[in-house]
This record gives sequence, C-alpha cells and structure tokens, in this order.
Amino acid sequence: MGVGDALSQGSMAYLLTIVVAMCSAVVIRGIVYVLEHISHKKIAAAPATPVQVAVQTQPDAEDENQKLVAAIAAAVFATIGAHRLVYIGETGGTTTWAAAGRTMHQTSHGLTKR
Repeated sequence: MGVGDALSQGSMAYLLTIVVAMCSAVVIRGIVYVLEHISHKKIAAAPATPVQVAVQTQPDAEDENQKLVAAIAAAVFATIGAHRLVYIGETGGTTTWAAAGRTMHQTSHGLTKR
C-alpha cells in the first residue's frame, strides 16, 4: 500500500464521515420540526380560561402580606392552572445539607489508621 492509496482511503473515510454527519443533522432537524409542530397544535387547541382567584382573609388582619399572597396565588393559577397552594412563605433555615457537606469534605482529609 503506497502513499497515494493511503491518502485516497483517508479522504474517502473523511468524506464518508461528512456525509454521515450531514444525514444525522438532517434527521435531527426533521425530528425537531415535527415535535415543534405537534406541540404548537396542542397549545393552540387549549382555549384560554378567565382567571378568578378568591382569597379568604381575616377581617381584622388586612395587610400587605395577604395582598401579596393573593397576587402570588393568581399568578400561579394563571400559569399552571387550578392547583391548591398549601404554603407560601420563606423556607426553614435548616443547615442539614451544609453540615453534611462540610462533614464529608473535612473527613475526606483525615488520615486513615492502618
């Protein structure tokens, strides 16, 4: 096998690789196009529903927080539909994950007893 044969075989392999890559790109683009049109048909088929949210408030505790909760509930309802909000507030200040991470990190530096 001479240098010319090796170059022609290498160039044919290179061209074959390009052809396979282009065919793969066309197939992927076709799949994306089909999925895009399927999702648009589903979205267009759903009719828009009016949003109405009722918030029960205590008569003596009407403040800004309850108005904020009502606005958040309306936004959630408008975005994802009718769902029951169980709790709106700050998350607890637990440090369990941070402490576990620190423990794992610090014990990885310890010397093993042999």
